[in-house]
Amino acid sequence: MTEQRITTDALRLGMYVFRLDRPWVETPFVFQGFTVERDEDLQTLRSLCREVVVDAERSRVQVPANGAAPRRADAKRTSKPVFREAVQAAARTRGRGHRLIKRLFQDIRLGHSVDTAEARAVVAEMVDNITRDADASLWITNLRNRDEYTSLHCLNVCVLTLAYCRHLGYEREELERIGLGALLHDVGKARVPKEILNKPGRLTDEEFAVMKRHTVDGYDMLSATGTLPDLTLRIVRSHHERVGGHGYPDGLAARDIPEPVLAVGIADAYDALTSDRPYKDGLPAEKALGILHREAPEEFGEELMEGFIRCVGIYPVGSLVELDSGALGLVISAEPANRLSPRVLLVRSPDGQMVEERRIIDLAAQRETARVRRVVQPREVGVDVQAVMLMESGLVRAGSLPVDLPGTGDQ
Repeated sequence: MTEQRITTDALRLGMYVFRLDRPWVETPFVFQGFTVERDEDLQTLRSLCREVVVDAERSRVQVPANGAAPRRADAKRTSKPVFREAVQAAARTRGRGHRLIKRLFQDIRLGHSVDTAEARAVVAEMVDNITRDADASLWITNLRNRDEYTSLHCLNVCVLTLAYCRHLGYEREELERIGLGALLHDVGKARVPKEILNKPGRLTDEEFAVMKRHTVDGYDMLSATGTLPDLTLRIVRSHHERVGGHGYPDGLAARDIPEPVLAVGIADAYDALTSDRPYKDGLPAEKALGILHREAPEEFGEELMEGFIRCVGIYPVGSLVELDSGALGLVISAEPANRLSPRVLLVRSPDGQMVEERRIIDLAAQRETARVRRVVQPREVGVDVQAVMLMESGLVRAGSLPVDLPGTGDQ
């Protein structure tokens, strides 16, 4: 056992705590020794203790030698200008990534070799953005174009995976390997005929067999480059494996599927359910999460799925919510410590008028006077969420109604 005393400010998810600076019976924790898996437990430890002793060997993440690791960036409640800057940085990375994915798909269709150097650079930028402000990157995933689902899906899965794996406590080097796999997870679809890829109805058994080949095709193409880490390649091959053993291409059992691979699978399924396609509208986030939670025992495992729900929040970033007052706001922060009290951008006043000078309301600071009543669907209340998001982020002029990020090569 490698004992190390650290302050609770330095405590992070993934660390194994086995001694407190107060008796265990004075805390709500059942076990004397456990891995910190939830933000709620992290906040409880910080509220009850000044220091804890951790076991570095049993921790999933590195324990700093001086015990002075910074507190998670999630805890900050950023201002509107700072959030706008973070959104713009995430948008620039998204544009670069979108151009890259489209070029990779085109190169593969033309029989050219795959250049992975640019993909590494894009993922490194994504990790930087998410480390600074994960909410801003998650905000950008809500800006979609149903006619370019496949390429944008790759980007969204990468962002969602990175945000979740950071929440789980993975370090930067691991995040870059995982993110690279998430970004490239569907490159094998470049070899799937478009009439199958974009078919609106249920695939026949023969068509589904062709579709399933994308995992092995992507793995073979990327393996041939000789430049990618094993974990990255494993994600590309195995992101459709399931804990119940019914996944593909290898029918792996739960114990044989690494946690990052399942994390990509969750992000992949969540974005697929919530995205608009040429032939169907995406599901609301809360419905998609409900479906995934019900299926979790046979798909991804209940614990990992519940962790994802804690990460994206009860009210995921980009959700439109109605407050007790009748006002409408867009969720811009889904901090686990304030799951029921997100930060929202006010878009419609209680009397039903659109708000021109939109302001951020921190519901955690106004719990007695401002609460979320329900999630509403934009079409139900006539709010163009994408237009509001882009205008408030400073990415387009007021009055335009875009369907995707302008000036980033996404058209």
